Amino acid sequence: MSINELVIFNYVVLWGGARIRGCIRRWRQPLRRGPEWFFNVHVQPGFYSGEGKKILHSYWIRMFLPFAVEVPAAVAIFVSGQYLNLAWLILGIAVLVHVNHLFSVDYAERQARRFAAPEDEQPVSSMVLSLQPRRLRDYSNRTVERFVIFASIAAIGWLARFYFRTPAPNFRLIFGGPMVLLYYQLGFLIIKMGIVSWRTPVPQAQAEEHLRAREEARKFYLKVCDWNRVMIAGALAFCPFILSAPTALQTRLITYDFIALIGVTAIMTVWGEVGRNKVLKSSLRARPMRMPDFLHADNSSWPLCYQPATPMLVIRGARGYSLNLANRLALLGTAYLAGLITLFAILRAIH
Repeated sequence: MSINELVIFNYVVLWGGARIRGCIRRWRQPLRRGPEWFFNVHVQPGFYSGEGKKILHSYWIRMFLPFAVEVPAAVAIFVSGQYLNLAWLILGIAVLVHVNHLFSVDYAERQARRFAAPEDEQPVSSMVLSLQPRRLRDYSNRTVERFVIFASIAAIGWLARFYFRTPAPNFRLIFGGPMVLLYYQLGFLIIKMGIVSWRTPVPQAQAEEHLRAREEARKFYLKVCDWNRVMIAGALAFCPFILSAPTALQTRLITYDFIALIGVTAIMTVWGEVGRNKVLKSSLRARPMRMPDFLHADNSSWPLCYQPATPMLVIRGARGYSLNLANRLALLGTAYLAGLITLFAILRAIH
């Protein structure tokens, strides 16, 4: 099986299966708490037989919007024969799906609040914020960190040795892929820092249940970050073996590498689904309560705001979520995306 066939298999089978599973999960999500709920909004009886039916159908339609981008892009890739671009398509659509879902759920909940049970629509009068200090090293596995560091240093050292010993070396061919992998490694580390430092208030009622659910979700998503970092480190460590192998053997090694990646991805998908279900069950033990809006009523700064007095990354206001540019993680994430674009531009310009 060639590398192009493996990429197509990954897109059609694994990615296609993940998309179908994700659509089924998001399709059921509004009713996960029962027929008297719409997501986290406690609705009045008869909601789903009246206006709620339209709100639910609109949510389902928005759920499929990423396909309007993915399908034409996939068709263009297959027509052009540039099958390796399917990997970039998967990455971009994965981000788009999650962003679309975040804003779609928020919009649907705001629509449903017009039909919410009156006794549940008053914002909570008292909140708590966990002040327990959380450090990145307390949520890090030493074995994982050592493997990531050792694999990265060893791979870069081997590649540098190969570069200086090769007549007329191609910098982009040797270092292009590893540099992108290292940058992705940095990205997951930034995400991990954000998950550890994330602070959100919870209602004083059932505070223990809410905090326990948040902690379980935090540990699960940190494990997801670590698994991805291990996979990236493994792929990085395998790069020198491919480059230094005889030409006749390189294609076979790339095939083996891709097959291993597909296998690990399949295992991680199953593990992730099991873990996500456990997190969901934990979150269902805590009754959702409406939190007060932290922005002014008009929320004129949506979707961006600057609120130094509210040190949260994302602030939920009257019109939805706003990214707080006063938070250092927002600035760090913006700088990371700018750096990623710059890296691709530089690698494209280098021959």
